[in-house]
Amino acid sequence: MSEEYVISYPRNVVFGVGALDRLPTALPMGSRRVLLVAGAHFMRSPEAAKLTAALDGRLLATVSDIPAEPCLAAVDKLLEIGRSGQADAVVAVGGGSVLDAAKTAAALIPLPGMTADYFHGRLAVSGQGLFCAAAPTTAGTGAEITRNAVLIEPETKIKKSIKHDALIPDLALIDPALTLSCPPGQTVSSGLDAFVQAVESYLTLHANAVSRALALGAVNLLFNHLETAAREPGDLAARTKVAEGSLLSAMSFSQCGLGAVHGLAHPIGALLGVPHGLTCAILLLPVLKWNLRKKQEDYAGLAKVCGGATPDDFINTTKDLLRSLQVPAGFSAMGLTKEHFPFIIKHSRSGSMASNPRPMSDQDIEDLLAPLAH
Repeated sequence: MSEEYVISYPRNVVFGVGALDRLPTALPMGSRRVLLVAGAHFMRSPEAAKLTAALDGRLLATVSDIPAEPCLAAVDKLLEIGRSGQADAVVAVGGGSVLDAAKTAAALIPLPGMTADYFHGRLAVSGQGLFCAAAPTTAGTGAEITRNAVLIEPETKIKKSIKHDALIPDLALIDPALTLSCPPGQTVSSGLDAFVQAVESYLTLHANAVSRALALGAVNLLFNHLETAAREPGDLAARTKVAEGSLLSAMSFSQCGLGAVHGLAHPIGALLGVPHGLTCAILLLPVLKWNLRKKQEDYAGLAKVCGGATPDDFINTTKDLLRSLQVPAGFSAMGLTKEHFPFIIKHSRSGSMASNPRPMSDQDIEDLLAPLAH
């Protein structure tokens, strides 16, 4: 566990039902050209009409066609709109893809070049970027408070993050009511993403006292309330607990990193088109078993907030949770084959993989993936 650490979050984080209502008055004084990036589902809701009415006279443009996997071209479109219209603020309301695309645009609009230049490292992000407010409509990714945005280049199927403090939104508004219309499948996928993030941030090599406390709280909330939120979508109390668990998870992993699940999930998701949270959930048990010998005491700590006592209890209760949420045991039905392994191995060597508590060789990765494939 790290003995020295720096904590970086948005200047303001507002949590609670009705948090989105604070947005219009929270924008900087003088903001007159606001670029609104929103999910298509949100734009059909009464909350969208209320928000756009409150921003009347200050909206530069509204973009609501960000794809489920935010590609470089989608961010380029935002850059072109923002630069040509001299945007002075970016507001994002949607799932993780919307938030990642929008906060990347907020960071890059004042800079030269296009998204690919920063994605491939030809240019470096610098400065503060435009004011950015982020309000998630799902409970899972944590993009509203992190310094990274996960993007994909469809032509090469490379999926990775652009990282810089300029990508941390200035304002995060976590309103659990916005998740009420989230379909059960997406509730499960995003909630499991948050659960895996919390588990990995508790175990990562770079964990610290703050991140571990937050991670443990997140695991507790998500383990005990995600099933209810998925089974009873209108249960606002359960939705609130899951949204808070997602927030704590993001507050944890954004300060210490993740592990092998996320190192492998990005290339697998890019290849197969499987939702990120589901990809992470399928990988969780194999990676937990791989790390067990290095993290016995930590697994016991995780077990306690999930109703168990021993390291094996944590693995078994996690297995029960995944089974209850109908998570498949592998990727064979999604088309994963051994022919995919070289691509996955090549593109898994991220910071997440380097932070895993037990190192994995190329052969170790192949051995882990083999039972999950055709």
